[in-house]
Amino acid sequence: MRILLVEDDPLIARGLTQALKRQGYAVDAVADGIAADTALATTDYDLVILDLGLPKLSGIEVLQRLRARQKTTPVLILTAQDG
Repeated sequence: MRILLVEDDPLIARGLTQALKRQGYAVDAVADGIAADTALATTDYDLVILDLGLPKLSGIEVLQRLRARQKTTPVLILTAQDG
């Protein structure tokens, strides 16, 4: 299974990537919305783990663009807001 992890926090991205790889998943990790959109336009993924608060392009916009391309890839939204 190939997963795209879209997370701009390097600590979270590193931890999730390592954990998923230990479980045998192939993981590509990107840190901003433009990179995510490009990856999704050029590669078929089995799952996307998507943060909503991304630089350059929001997670919602990434998801809207993915669906506009008629892709039905499952998307798990994993996000946190502090305040």
